[in-house]
Amino acid sequence: MRRWIAHIDLDAFFVSVEEVLDPSLKGKAVIVGGDPGLGRGVVAAASYEARKYGVHSAMPVTKAKKLCPHAIFLRGSHGYYGRASDAVFRIVEKYTPFIEKVSIDEAYIGLSGFERLYGHPLKALERMKCEIKEKLRLTISAGLASNRLVAKVASAEAKPDGIICVFHGYEGSFLAPLPIEKLPGVGEKMHEKLRLLGIRKVRDIVAIGDELMEAAFGEIGVALYRKARGEGGDDIDMEDSRPKSVGHETTFDEDSNDINFLESNLSYLSEKVGKRLRRKGLKGSTVTLKLRYADFVTITRSRTISEATNFDAIIFQTARALFGKAYTRRTRVRLLGVSVSNLTFDYLQLGLFTGSWQLKMKNLYRGIDTLREKYGFDSLCCGSSTIMRSSLP
Repeated sequence: MRRWIAHIDLDAFFVSVEEVLDPSLKGKAVIVGGDPGLGRGVVAAASYEARKYGVHSAMPVTKAKKLCPHAIFLRGSHGYYGRASDAVFRIVEKYTPFIEKVSIDEAYIGLSGFERLYGHPLKALERMKCEIKEKLRLTISAGLASNRLVAKVASAEAKPDGIICVFHGYEGSFLAPLPIEKLPGVGEKMHEKLRLLGIRKVRDIVAIGDELMEAAFGEIGVALYRKARGEGGDDIDMEDSRPKSVGHETTFDEDSNDINFLESNLSYLSEKVGKRLRRKGLKGSTVTLKLRYADFVTITRSRTISEATNFDAIIFQTARALFGKAYTRRTRVRLLGVSVSNLTFDYLQLGLFTGSWQLKMKNLYRGIDTLREKYGFDSLCCGSSTIMRSSLP
């Protein structure tokens, strides 16, 4: 059986969700991120109309404003983004159980072995794409190939709203005419080094050969040579698709040294992390605090608790204790983050003396999550999260 892997990527996802919420934004230059008037934050997503002016993700919003002064800047509706992503992948799950999510809007999926149901995997991908567009009014770009590397490059070339299928045996031919920067692993520094050697297209790497690439760049050169030939990328990892950690962080509009405000934000972040863990069916035993001061000095502190959890209250209790020991400089704080790692799948194993409490808490959070799914995350939050909570995205 031939292996078929697709890379799917939602087009300008955050902006697309905003356009679904407000159709008047369609066709306009829209930027989701911080407020350029406050001089803080970076671009999380930009519409294709804004990208024409050179705006791209991770760019400071102040620079984006200079490049595209007429753009509409939005803070973002992060609760909607999560629900929209869940809806997309519920549709994807109808076509294949082999899903390896890379981020909220991107995944690799395995499409081998479903020919009797859908015909060629390309047909399955087309049906999936149409269903997402019809039901959710969101578009995806997709690449289909024999391996992950070529599938990812193909999906990037298919943007926006397209599909490229690279048939078996044509991987190298597909990559050959592309600029070298299209090849995963070629960053700015490597791009410059390759250009100095006269290498501008992927086919130039193949022409040089693996021995010269190794002599020039060592093991990295050999890896690039293999990529240029269209080799590489493992199968979809279904053995353990758990993420290494689940976290959430926020950069404040204004730096603060108000302890009540900072602890309120820690509470809110802990609730966000707890919900994400439960939604993924995970729990973790190590809580990590990230603290960045106004002068950009950043520290992290971790604590491993005796029993893995996904309960907001325990995550917050641990994060607050870490903050109490970590915040020693009395300098204003720019950023706070909370994450949980050492993850395991969430199955309920009742303790001998704490079983009744665990069951009650699990039922409590199940009810809270149900209400949040229906009315939005902020519809029900802990009292300790309500102080100046509006500062969070």
